[in-house]
Amino acid sequence: MSINKKIIDLSIICDDHWDVVFDHLGLGFWELSIATGILRSTRSFKKNLGCPPDEVLSYEKVLGLILPEDLDHVQDEIELTVSREKNSYHSIHRICRPDGEIRWIKADGILSQQDGESLKLIGTILDVTDLKNKP
Repeated sequence: MSINKKIIDLSIICDDHWDVVFDHLGLGFWELSIATGILRSTRSFKKNLGCPPDEVLSYEKVLGLILPEDLDHVQDEIELTVSREKNSYHSIHRICRPDGEIRWIKADGILSQQDGESLKLIGTILDVTDLKNKP
């Protein structure tokens, strides 16, 4: 059978494999339940924020890492997306990691609601500090 006719079922790839891919790309994935405020995230999400991979992060803790000068903009973007005034959320902002290091983060998100599920905001973060610091 040729490779073009082969059907690849991505649902069989386990979470550990996705973590390897996300870690390699430096792409962190997150999911926030609007109803409960529960935040789920990948290891690479936590790594980008300078947090241990086994730490359970809350939405409030993540917001607390954002520099005060950038926080209003980030919260406005999220609120406009959750209220459906915007189709998606996009932000480039600074965080202060727990070790005190300042990093630039690109965050993107969309609203998602699968059949029978509660409303969620899902998205990605990427550390873009090296791009921001290029001359």
